[in-house]
Amino acid sequence: MTVGDWLRRQGLRHVVEMPGGPRGGGAGRVVPGIRAVPAPDLDCALALAEAEGTMGAGLGALWDGDVLTLFSRRVDPGEPATARSAPELAAAVSRARKAGAGAVAVHLDFDLTADPEPPVAGTPATALMDRGLAPRLPGAACRPGAAGPLEVDLVLAGHGVVRAGAARALAELAARGGLGVLNVFTAKGVFRWDSPHHLGTGFLQERDLALAGAYPDAVVVTVGLDADECAPALFAAAGVDPARLVIVDPADLPAAAATMRARVPVTEGGPRPALYRELAAVAGPLYAATGAPLNPACAAADLAAVLPEGGSVWTEPGPAAHWIGRTFSTVRLGSVRVPAAGRDGVAIAGALSAALAGDGIGVAVVDHPPHAGVAAACLDWAGRLGIRLVVEVWGERGVPRSSAQHREWLVDALATPGVRVLELPVDYTATQELVAAAGPLVAWTVSPSAGPM
Repeated sequence: MTVGDWLRRQGLRHVVEMPGGPRGGGAGRVVPGIRAVPAPDLDCALALAEAEGTMGAGLGALWDGDVLTLFSRRVDPGEPATARSAPELAAAVSRARKAGAGAVAVHLDFDLTADPEPPVAGTPATALMDRGLAPRLPGAACRPGAAGPLEVDLVLAGHGVVRAGAARALAELAARGGLGVLNVFTAKGVFRWDSPHHLGTGFLQERDLALAGAYPDAVVVTVGLDADECAPALFAAAGVDPARLVIVDPADLPAAAATMRARVPVTEGGPRPALYRELAAVAGPLYAATGAPLNPACAAADLAAVLPEGGSVWTEPGPAAHWIGRTFSTVRLGSVRVPAAGRDGVAIAGALSAALAGDGIGVAVVDHPPHAGVAAACLDWAGRLGIRLVVEVWGERGVPRSSAQHREWLVDALATPGVRVLELPVDYTATQELVAAAGPLVAWTVSPSAGPM
């Protein structure tokens, strides 16, 4: 097993080569066993790694021929540790994971072409291991079966479920235990929108947790939640003490399925929680309001309707991401990506990442036209690579379009080679209805300090 093989087990699809790295005339080395993507500049390299680390199924990675930097969040990794063997690399990453460092930089001071010693192989590829580096939500760790059966009121699922490849195990837990699951906005698609176990997408607005059924004495189980996915205001509004949360590691989901049962089982056609009902009361009429200018719920529904098989929608913190997180109906995990944190340009970098990985066309939905900065640089990069990529700007500019016109426009853009930027006027007046239903927006308020990167 090469170092590249081990990196792919950490959820990496490729490493982003820094300018001046192995293919840019530098003296550095190529990492064997994994694809390298040369970036045109540092800003684009960081944006691509950030998108992959925050919205992908694993880590983002930068490589300059000497230092490997792995990301779950775009934070300063500090001075590089030195690894003189592949096991030392694995140990450095493991320490960063346990510390919730968000990122780690490691100087690889050994022969990358040599097969690693057995310890670097780590956990088998089939294990449900969350390989993320982000800080985890604290609580009471649970070892399923250690204390007998457990009656549960609510399950919360975060992006760690996606990173661990544990969506199927989560579905088995829900099915066997009759459990309802509220997924964080970072984990849209772990259940189909119409599954009886899907209680909705949460953690966007202050009252989400309370409306989903949490209360002070409730037994609330969390799986794969990162700390910055969960604003403290959510728990305060529900009267829930975060220290009493029951934390289940994704790797323990199969064992948990044998011991956890719902206090009140969910059933096909049974009652939905208040969150689901309240949001449906807002979104339902908006989906049906198909005239120009479009409202954001209808615009999101249009995207969901025409997105090709294997395509994906990428966002960044802001009004468009709020509405896509709320109203984009998912039937497939990975079809829509909403980050827990992210800088301007990360949505376009994410759509570029999808194309580079061969995952189908990427669509970036943003709040401002990408005329400057890293967003424009990533678009230029995509154009030079001949990548098919669509950017839709939900703002005030452009020609107002009906839903039918919007869908026709999107279908044409999605089928056209190269980069397309579409400016769609969107009427956000209904945001006040969302706030009335579930409280103020609290997503993206707990992001870690970005540091100098």
